[in-house]
Amino acid sequence: MQVLCDEKGYVTNFALFGTLVDGIEVNDPEDAGHFCAHFSAYRVRDGDLVFDDAQDERLTQSAEVAAIRERRERECFPVINRGQLWYARLTEEQAAELSEWYQAWLDATSTRVVPEKPAWL
Repeated sequence: MQVLCDEKGYVTNFALFGTLVDGIEVNDPEDAGHFCAHFSAYRVRDGDLVFDDAQDERLTQSAEVAAIRERRERECFPVINRGQLWYARLTEEQAAELSEWYQAWLDATSTRVVPEKPAWL
C-alpha cells in the first residue's frame, strides 16, 4: 500500500493497490474499512499507519462548521439580503424575531446549533 502525506505526516491520498507518484510504501492498516473512512486522521510512523483521535475530532468539527456555513449561505442569506422595501413591511415583532434568527445563524459556527426558521418566513 502507498500513501501521500502532508507536511505534518497525515495521509492525504492513498492507493490500496498500485502506486502513487511520490508515494510512500506503508504496511496495510489493521482495519481497512476504518482507514478508508478516516484516512486523513492517520499518520505514518515507522512504516505503520497510526490513527490520531485528536486529528479525527478536528476534521469532524471542521466538516460540521463547513456544513453549517454552506447551509447558512443557502437558508439565511437569501432572506437577510432582501431589499429595504421588504424590511419596511415587517411588523416590529417580525423584525425582532428576524434579528434573533439572523444572530443565531451568525453564532451557529461556534454554537453548532442551526436555528429554527421563523414560521412566517
